Amino acid sequence: MLTYCTSPYMLTWYNPGLGGVRLKDTDEVVKHSAAIQIQNNITLLQRRAWNVLLANAYDELPLESMHRIKVADLMEKLEFDSKNDDYLKDALEALVGCKMKWNVLDRDNRWEWGVTTLLAHAIIKNGFCTYSYSPPLRERLHNPNIYARISLSMQNKFDSKHALALWELCLDYLDKTKNYGETPFIPLEKFRELMGIRDDMYPEFKKLNKWVIKDPIEEINEVTDFHVDIEYKRDCRKIVAIKFRMHRVLQLATQTTDEDDAFFETLPALVEELQEVGFSAQDAWDLWSQGAACIESESRPTDVDFEAYVREKIHLLKKQPKGKIKNTMGFLLEALKKNYTNADFYASQQAKTITVKHKVLEQLQHEKARVESEKQQQIHQLCQQIIGETPELVDPLLPHVFTEEPFYRQVYDNTKTLLENYHDHVFFSARIDMQLVQQYPEKFQGIYQVYEQKMAALERQMAANQSPYPRGREHQSIPI
Repeated sequence: MLTYCTSPYMLTWYNPGLGGVRLKDTDEVVKHSAAIQIQNNITLLQRRAWNVLLANAYDELPLESMHRIKVADLMEKLEFDSKNDDYLKDALEALVGCKMKWNVLDRDNRWEWGVTTLLAHAIIKNGFCTYSYSPPLRERLHNPNIYARISLSMQNKFDSKHALALWELCLDYLDKTKNYGETPFIPLEKFRELMGIRDDMYPEFKKLNKWVIKDPIEEINEVTDFHVDIEYKRDCRKIVAIKFRMHRVLQLATQTTDEDDAFFETLPALVEELQEVGFSAQDAWDLWSQGAACIESESRPTDVDFEAYVREKIHLLKKQPKGKIKNTMGFLLEALKKNYTNADFYASQQAKTITVKHKVLEQLQHEKARVESEKQQQIHQLCQQIIGETPELVDPLLPHVFTEEPFYRQVYDNTKTLLENYHDHVFFSARIDMQLVQQYPEKFQGIYQVYEQKMAALERQMAANQSPYPRGREHQSIPI
């Protein structure tokens, strides 16, 4: 993310999509995920201001080296109602003086190191703020490969710069399809860099944990729709690294609007299945969002399909004798966490999968035949075009055809044109097609390339559906 003082994992810009976008039109900035570390310690206002300036400039970055924004618009976007703009000037001055360094893996797998400043310059004159970025930074700002989408209004709710930096880091690792994510374990030394904490600040982990980890997490959980948890990694008794897990909290309205109804209609099927066995909508959503992270690491199967895994445990719950399970939700959560065995589920799934694969193979065979027929039609149409437009290419081929297969000499009507004979006799036209393809293969190369790709894709699908059903994994037995 190219952000100031945030993670070496993310960098941020606004992607305007189609058409020009100006600050008044957007409430977001998109931060690119690149390994960027900021040496200077910038304030919360400076961090907010840089996000807003980036959102304003993004669309012009490839074409313009200078960008401009009304000071009043900038102050409004920052929700900064003070008439004293000295604070803004101080923020801009700090951004111009704030060094940042990146360490990005290029496409050729060579590491590139660089350093620049957050802003190259800033001028306030006649009610406008003019500013620029260094050329290397402009290039990176406008080419986001991995990014986090930052709400400019949400960032104004934070009172702590550490909370805002941590929230951006969590956004960068969020899986947007599941609204859940987790960072890798971050060594404490690296985490200090991300948060702009010098070595002599909070030397005791107890204080660092309170002021830079737990308090920011509490603020994120309070002012955003995120819920963040922390996991510590120890070496002996010493904490050496930390990991953050985050998920968006599903907001359940007491009175739903048409928009809310549309949202609930798009909930994943698994969430609805969990509700059917007793989970609340919120608990079902949270479990689905966490994914495999809810399974204990020592029990977690490799390459798990989480939705299939959950359905296996639901199947296990439903087949328990009536009255045996008093707390269905507790049983299911424990089965998920401990990975209770359910051989019957895999046997039934295997039978279903084999049936489905047979049907898919039949469909693929039909599709393969259709594609082959379509290819021959394309070849036939091209041959017809060649005969109609350049019969001189075909005339020299006739003696060869008549010599190899005298039958065609008998059916050929010399009172008609070659094209008319071609249309009159199906077998003759097929023979001419074959001769044209052999004599002028370059003319048919494009057709063959297209249909070879289609056939190859179908062959891959057929091979995938012919593979044996994966054997069941090892599971923990259900406790008696």
